Amino acid sequence: MCATFQFKGKSFKPGQEITGSGKRGLVRHAWAGFARNEILSWWQKNGAVLIDLPATRFAERSEITGKLIWDEIAEGLVIRGLVDTQAPRPLIKVVTRASTPPELERFQHPRMPLLAVPLFEPLSADMDEGNEPDLFG
Repeated sequence: MCATFQFKGKSFKPGQEITGSGKRGLVRHAWAGFARNEILSWWQKNGAVLIDLPATRFAERSEITGKLIWDEIAEGLVIRGLVDTQAPRPLIKVVTRASTPPELERFQHPRMPLLAVPLFEPLSADMDEGNEPDLFG
């Protein structure tokens, strides 16, 4: 599912505000769960908007040991996310997919974050995190 991810030396986990890139630029909302890739069309029919979540590595929590198991994210890929617009406030969900047999053996978790080629312009390296446009602004 993606218990945590890192970008620019910072760690992010569910419940925290995270930043991504969307159709209208930079977006920041609380990370509030997951969305299965298998029903992504349902999310989109219900108003969800795809976003790119920049990350350099992620970790899954083993369902056997409870420990975090880390992996690097290849350059040029992002974690796919979506903004759920049906909630009272927009919330970010990380899109997940089923683990492959080798991933299940290594991470001991049935879901993995969906890593993909970015759909949008990457976030500026010198972005001012205090003054960003909102995806729905």
